[in-house]
Amino acid sequence: MIDDRACQWASRIDRGLDDVESVALSAWLAEDSRHRGALLRAQAALSLLDRGRALGAIEDEPETVENQGRRRLLRFGVAGIAAAMAGGFGLRHWLRGTPISTAVGEIRRLPLDDGSFAVVNSTSHIRVAFTPERRDIELARGEAWFEVAHNKARPFTVSAGPVRVQAVGTAFDVRRRDGASEVMVTEGTVKVWSTSSHAEPTLVTVGQRAIVREAGDVMVSGLAPNLSDQRLAWREGRIVLDNMTLAQAADEFNRYHVRTLEIDPALGNRHVVGWFHTDDLDGFTQAAAVMVGGRVVKDGDRVRIVP
Repeated sequence: MIDDRACQWASRIDRGLDDVESVALSAWLAEDSRHRGALLRAQAALSLLDRGRALGAIEDEPETVENQGRRRLLRFGVAGIAAAMAGGFGLRHWLRGTPISTAVGEIRRLPLDDGSFAVVNSTSHIRVAFTPERRDIELARGEAWFEVAHNKARPFTVSAGPVRVQAVGTAFDVRRRDGASEVMVTEGTVKVWSTSSHAEPTLVTVGQRAIVREAGDVMVSGLAPNLSDQRLAWREGRIVLDNMTLAQAADEFNRYHVRTLEIDPALGNRHVVGWFHTDDLDGFTQAAAVMVGGRVVKDGDRVRIVP
């Protein structure tokens, strides 16, 4: 969105642009007449926030959290910030956690302030809350992959309901499902547990997957070679089908589309293979119909594969 991009440019201008960024900014401003106004609003909001810092409004907040809060505040513009402050809402409330949501079909790649990196899948919501002692992320829904910067002094913990996944320096994926979370480790080791259980945390290492039920049960299994790469192909906007049932494949595609793909029960257990772009629902339905001996029927936003 224009306002989000304007906030990014305002932050860059605030810390100083290099020659390459200056050229890129000029090009962005020339693209659309709305860009200059959006940038001015973002800079005004940043100025107001800095004025609040001078008054001591956020003088003792950690720098990493402040940087996230600054970006969040910028999205509301001057009027939104001023209204929040005038209403006694206070700056501190905004800085307690940074929410990040993705729309249907959207995949976001996010560098975090501690040097870690996150990729957030379609229709997902996370909240980032870093302090000098801890790095906490709440996965309210959906899926996210994390590459964690090594720092033993600041535990990195992802919460998905009562399920907890903790790492120091590693890479792992968390997908929240009904009543459980799936954890896949692509580098290093994590420990998983549920706050609903008194059981000791379970270690999950690279090449393993864990299903952690909210009640506390943990089931760990090994991953076949290359399976983790296939399961995480969504990070590059792809879906890899390795002998998956048609019903399972349809569920995966439905995560990325407003249109609904429905499968006739007579075809649901037949298997499909191949790789597809997440945004190519039509290409998948045509190929899948051929593989299972079915045909495609379209009715508005509904797409069906039937015998």
